[in-house]
Formats: sequence, structure tokens, C-alpha cells
Amino acid sequence: MMKRVISGFGMALMLTAMVAVAGYAQTHPVAGTYKVTATSSELGALNFLMVLKHDGEKWQGEVKDSPMPLTVTGVKVDDENNVTVDCDAGGTTVTIKGKFDGGKIVGDWTAGDMKGTWTALRDEAAGGAGSTTVAGGAAAGGSVVAGLEGEYDAVVVADGQGELPFTLVIKRDGDKLVTEVPGGGDLNVVAIEAKDPDVVNLTATYQGNGPIPLNGKRTGEDMGGKWEAGGFSGTWSAKKKRK
Repeated sequence: MMKRVISGFGMALMLTAMVAVAGYAQTHPVAGTYKVTATSSELGALNFLMVLKHDGEKWQGEVKDSPMPLTVTGVKVDDENNVTVDCDAGGTTVTIKGKFDGGKIVGDWTAGDMKGTWTALRDEAAGGAGSTTVAGGAAAGGSVVAGLEGEYDAVVVADGQGELPFTLVIKRDGDKLVTEVPGGGDLNVVAIEAKDPDVVNLTATYQGNGPIPLNGKRTGEDMGGKWEAGGFSGTWSAKKKRK
């Protein structure tokens, strides 16, 4: 028992150092460009691009292609990836609040007496955090998605540092997949990419920092591979739980 505690503590120290070296400031999971749709009964649906940037401890934002003047005056993102964006719309303060999850931000906005909802989808190829990108056409993608769904006993091993076991859940969300780490604490898996039926790449974060690339291959219903980041390296594996 003591050996496992020490091993886990060493793994935690390694992951903390690794994400710091890897450059957390440029790779926060919330940072990126989003396609935004904001709706209200007064204005209908408004579409524009929003760019969220993270530089050290500071956040910055920019709105592009908006049908009305909209200037970002402040951005806040807390430890649970709750997002608040303050904007100026020709002298009117607009407050946009939402929750980031799986490459998407969903929430509410207010502007004076008006209020509505908004959804922001990461503007990247076909993927983004928490989703799956599948190459090779819809038919191949469908089979890959179906084969990856399930619950896995997973572990990240750091050479000379120890191991960190966790449960990985892969679920279908329409024609995509989303990942969850129930009770994972500081560790989370925020993206999954299946390039073909045999190649599966995961992206993890530790204490909200990252990314930590976990690239690997499938063998039957299991998967695993090697990883390297921030001067550290090791292996990872995920064995599907049999019902």
C-alpha cells in the first residue's frame, strides 16, 4: 500500500513538472477559436467567431465577423473551465457566461435588459477537445466509433516515476465520441482521435494543464502505446472492461 502511495506521489510530481515544461500558457484546453451562435427573442440568431487566448496567467479574447460591433474587454476561466467573457457593444456591456466541455462552451448571456443563450463550437477540422476525428470516410468512421465505445481500466506509466491508474469512459455523442474520467481527480482525458481502425490517440490534461499526448494503437478491444512530453516518457494502456 505504501509503495503505491509513493508511486502515485512521484507520478503526480512528474506530471506537474511535465505540463509546466510543455507550456501550459499556450495549450490550455479552453484556448482556441470558436464558432459562436448567440440567440435571443429580440435578436434571433447571431453568428460570429470568438478567439480565446491564454498567455501565462492572463486571458485575452477577440470577436471576428460579428454582425454588430462587439469588443472583448475581459476574459476569465476558472479551475473548472467555467468561462466568463465581458464585451462592449457600442457602449452596452455584454456578459457571456458558459461551461467548457468537450470542445464546446454552452451558457447564457445578458446585455442590459436583453438575455439569451449561446453555444461555441471549437473551429478545428472535424475534432476538438473531447471529440473524435475519424479519417477514411463515414463508413470507416462508424465502425471505429462503435468499436471504441465502452469503459476501460487505464493506466499511465512514467519511466522511473510510477503509474497512475484511472477509469476511462468513451461514449457516443451523435456521430462523434466523447471521453470521461469518472473520479479521475487531477487527471482528465479531453480528446480522442481515431485515424484508422488501428490508430487511437488520446489527449490528457493534469490539473487542467496540458496537453499530454497519449498516442497508441488498438489490439482487439484494448489500446495502448508510448508517450513523451516535457522531457518525460513512458507508456499507457487501456483495457476494455468485459461485461
